[in-house]
Amino acid sequence: MLGAYTGKTLFVDLTNGRTTVERTDESLLRRYIGGRGLGAAILYDRLAAGTDPLSPENLIVMTTGALTGTASLFSSRTNITTKSPLTGMICMGNCGGFFGPELKFAGFDAVVIVGRAPELSYLWINDGKAEVRPCGELQGRNCPETEAALIEATDRKTRVLAAGPAAEKGARIACLYGDHRYIGRGGTGAVFASKNLKAVAVRGTLTNSVEVHNREGFLGIIEQEKKLFWENEFFQLWRQYGTPFIVTPMNALGILGTRNYQSGVCEFHERINGDALKDRYVVKKITCHRCPVACISLSEVREGEYKGAHCRGPEYETIYSFGSDCGVDSLPAIIRADQLCAEYGLDTISTGNICAFAMELFERGILSARHTDGLELRFGNYRGMIELVHRIGRREGIGEILGEGVRRAAEQIGGGAERYALHVKGLELAGYDPRGAKSQGLAYATSPRGGCHHTGYAEEELYDPTFDRFTIEGKGEVTRRNQDKSCMYDSTGICAFPTQLGVINQDTMSELLAHATGFPELGSAEQLMKIGERVFNLERQFNWREGMSQDADSLPARFLSEPLGEGESKGQVVEQAELLKRYYEVRGWSAEGRPTARLLEELGLRP
Repeated sequence: MLGAYTGKTLFVDLTNGRTTVERTDESLLRRYIGGRGLGAAILYDRLAAGTDPLSPENLIVMTTGALTGTASLFSSRTNITTKSPLTGMICMGNCGGFFGPELKFAGFDAVVIVGRAPELSYLWINDGKAEVRPCGELQGRNCPETEAALIEATDRKTRVLAAGPAAEKGARIACLYGDHRYIGRGGTGAVFASKNLKAVAVRGTLTNSVEVHNREGFLGIIEQEKKLFWENEFFQLWRQYGTPFIVTPMNALGILGTRNYQSGVCEFHERINGDALKDRYVVKKITCHRCPVACISLSEVREGEYKGAHCRGPEYETIYSFGSDCGVDSLPAIIRADQLCAEYGLDTISTGNICAFAMELFERGILSARHTDGLELRFGNYRGMIELVHRIGRREGIGEILGEGVRRAAEQIGGGAERYALHVKGLELAGYDPRGAKSQGLAYATSPRGGCHHTGYAEEELYDPTFDRFTIEGKGEVTRRNQDKSCMYDSTGICAFPTQLGVINQDTMSELLAHATGFPELGSAEQLMKIGERVFNLERQFNWREGMSQDADSLPARFLSEPLGEGESKGQVVEQAELLKRYYEVRGWSAEGRPTARLLEELGLRP
């Protein structure tokens, strides 16, 4: 064992069922920490340029962070990296729960999967061993059913990530679901299905706590974490509400995406916010490995049309996408939509965005009842929204087209639909209107995986009332810092929330990693940020290799030319050209946004 690492990587070839275990490359751990960085490095090194994302040759790389499964607070994260069938670029997902720690307890830092199984199968990882098992009986089964069946077939404490029926039918917005978590925006579920891989199930009893290099020093930092956590007022609110807490604050800023981002103000936000959810629908709080917050709610509808509907959450992004973005003021309908996404294995952000896109097209006459088989797709029609989720999950009728994501759907629909397809690089947008948060807009535009809020989350703009959200000055520097931080923290195995809200900063993280791994390369905040920069530029290099151009760093036209009409961000648009110019300079990239040879050499990356 190497510090907090297991020192082992599992390689799986689904085509012949062969599994092999190799020593984890220590040089990669020192250069990338683990998690997101390690996943990007393995994908870049081992995947041939131009590989079809849905071919057997594409890789699925599952990685744990250095701190995943340790005694540190918030140490729950799993990362999955592949080439996206939605964007054609790098696709990295990150989730909490217990899957990642279980993988560490089973003896592995990483799992690398290639090939295509001759029949529907799942990968069973158990205490240092692995086998590919057929599971034809699970064909067409939804994600919770698959999870339950594999737990029954293996061990009651098994952790599962599964692809659902939408993935089996080729939906490019299909993700993975299990352990009450979603992971893999950008079509990771579709990649699983293309390999005849229904799920990965893991059980580990080799240890129940990952050993570290310097236990005494490590535990001392954990005591500091605990103190900072209990003193953090914002985190105490987070414990009560989870992410739905921010619905009303984002609306107050005028950046809550509403009716396909025609507005940043939702007049019914109080009917779908954290208080409304907590007071009427939350039945239980659940947590992740070593997390005192328990920010995740399990919700259930107890009466009315959707009585019995239940879901994990819904989280802020799901409330935005199926609520304000679709003009739907019914939490029971949002909960039902969330439940259906879990069953079909659909990304809630993309699916809600697609529904809102279809609604705007319908109201503008680009789609009609003839295209939708009579379905009235108008904003606020929650029954139509629920039916549309079914059709996307089953790939029926208009759902066949919409399951391709808004970019491809708009190309097929035509008639000017492209203007209302809100995405970056093919990935639908998260729930913060960039017109009122310029750094967040810049982060969307330059995110390696597309319209993602996580890769460069602009916490200053969203939570600091003294921060100027509207100026373009300094936004290149802020965005670069946030993106590098995101890459670094995602590589450690620690949840993003405590890093964004002040419980864990770079200095604390460097101490945790130094005590955990014994690597002096991880022993200072400056060194960690350099690793974050290395990871971000490696992901950028991957995308350039796959054919990305500067044009991909672009927000939808709506945000560039249609000023917000009301609220605290009224009159704002995104000054994209000026923002990108300064950002490229701050990054040390060329004028077209490509990492220079000098920068790559400084970061130890290949041209």
